[in-house]
Amino acid sequence: MTSSDQGPRRAAPAPEAQAAPAPEPQAAPAPQATPAAGDGAPNATALVSLNGRLVAEREAFVPALDRAVTHGIGLYETLKLIDGVPVFFGEHMDRLGAGLDVLEIVVPWDRATIARFIVELAAAGGIANGGCRVLVTGGAPWGGPSVLIRNDIREPPTGPLRVITYRGIRVSGALKAMTFLQSHLAQRAAAAAGADDAIFVDDEGRMFEGATSNIFLARGGGLITTPAEGAILPGVMRAAVERVAEASGTPVVEAYGRVADLRADDAMFLTSSVRGIVAVGAVDDHELRVDDAMLDRLQRLVADAEQAAATAFRATYL
Repeated sequence: MTSSDQGPRRAAPAPEAQAAPAPEPQAAPAPQATPAAGDGAPNATALVSLNGRLVAEREAFVPALDRAVTHGIGLYETLKLIDGVPVFFGEHMDRLGAGLDVLEIVVPWDRATIARFIVELAAAGGIANGGCRVLVTGGAPWGGPSVLIRNDIREPPTGPLRVITYRGIRVSGALKAMTFLQSHLAQRAAAAAGADDAIFVDDEGRMFEGATSNIFLARGGGLITTPAEGAILPGVMRAAVERVAEASGTPVVEAYGRVADLRADDAMFLTSSVRGIVAVGAVDDHELRVDDAMLDRLQRLVADAEQAAATAFRATYL
């Protein structure tokens, strides 16, 4: 799958899902660290889609020499499922396809086939509303990439978030790479500080994005969001918020905000595809206003856009 969906530039055989031989009896394993949100431990009965085959999570394997394993090369998209279909599917596939072109990874399935894989897993796995991760590996030297699709249910935040700042920016913001190390370290630092999340800043204190989200600052009746200049991932939900806000008369400006310039009457939102729009109550020791009226209005507008996107998906692919 390329960004233009015109088929691969070179032949790439679809790898087969493989099942590992039954392991020998072993002593009980040592306890493991709690996985990050959305990446829960394998479930013996849960299903994933691996190259179009529905298999149990614990029986889904990629080759040991896949470049995703040896070099961390691969991309992913996280979509929201509503009633068994993905939201903003076209936007997510556009971004994924553009990244695959950059990495010269050729997927042997077109967009309609990936859509079918997602719907089949949602129906078979019993998760009609939740998160859907589509992950494309770099592939082994002797074959093409693997496409792994996994669904999960995520609990929404119960209130405004307390976030910390974490120094670091993306190497290549345009690529939603599976090398999640920097975000993982930021989230771990947030947990150690007793916070809910982290936002990336540079040495000048400029705010770039959340560990897995984009940032909107509400000030003076308008919204400010970090420019998509290569240092942030241009989120699909970020674009949706910009569209609905501007269409409803709320101006949106792309500019850098600095932590030192935060004011008590500022409000902040983090946006991501599955979590949606979430209010931030504090950044480090800066307490912020929670603008419930703007939050509710933006959430309603985005919910309408999501329903329209789900309807469009059904009309196109089902």
